[in-house]
Amino acid sequence: MKYGFFPGCTFKGAAGYKESTEAVSQILQTELVEIEDWNCCGATSYWSLEDLPALILPARVMALAEKHNFKEVVNVCNACYSTLRKAQDKLAEDERLMEQVNEALAEETLSYTGSTKIRHYMEVVVNDLDPEEIKKHIKVNLKHLTIAPYYGCQLNRPWGDIDDLQHPVMMDRLIETLGASVATNYSAKTVCCGASHMMPYEKNCLPQIRRIVSDAHAKGAQAISTLCPLCQFNVDAPQSALDLPDIPVLYFTQLMGLAFGLEEKDLQLKKLLVPFKMAVWGG
Repeated sequence: MKYGFFPGCTFKGAAGYKESTEAVSQILQTELVEIEDWNCCGATSYWSLEDLPALILPARVMALAEKHNFKEVVNVCNACYSTLRKAQDKLAEDERLMEQVNEALAEETLSYTGSTKIRHYMEVVVNDLDPEEIKKHIKVNLKHLTIAPYYGCQLNRPWGDIDDLQHPVMMDRLIETLGASVATNYSAKTVCCGASHMMPYEKNCLPQIRRIVSDAHAKGAQAISTLCPLCQFNVDAPQSALDLPDIPVLYFTQLMGLAFGLEEKDLQLKKLLVPFKMAVWGG
């Protein structure tokens, strides 16, 4: 299966996300073809999609995908996913804005029609692949590992068309497919991590992070798994300020790689700020 891939600005610098995604994708034969000349979606630069430049940025990414005949645009960042989908919705309902965006894109001989489907790679893995086929690649038994699935707040909101708004279960299903256990009733799975507000408003965001981490501990998790670079960093980085036991925060692709028996060079677990130790997990 081949997908147009929009990596986003933080993908290559995230703690092992790039390496583990590429390794897992190769094993699962989900070919992620990077969209040529992609640009930032504008998620952290523009806070309102009322501004034309805020729409042109994501529209250009989607127009590039259309140019190369990709029917689906896959990414690995909640902010990118949400920004592209919101822009798509906004342009679909406003013909004048669509015209203005295409006037700007025409300078590069690009055109946006809205024909591409925006997807997150985690959803692709869960919904496009047979769980039994995934299980065929498992080489490491994770039965002693309990994972708290942290989705963040943007993946399925406001749409609610790929999972339950308040109680998503896609990553839960993937964790179980990999042979690990899901932290029961993990209520913080969709709590906002503060996103880019963590930098200027850290004191206001830390209570959110405390809830995400403390609930994972309360539900018996040895690790948290997430699917967004900013979510991962925000939950991983400030744990020393929480006065709670540390807990590793892994990308879902790193967790998959562990089950598949991949090596450190493919997982880059040493880049995590809270150290990962397989012995702690009973492996």
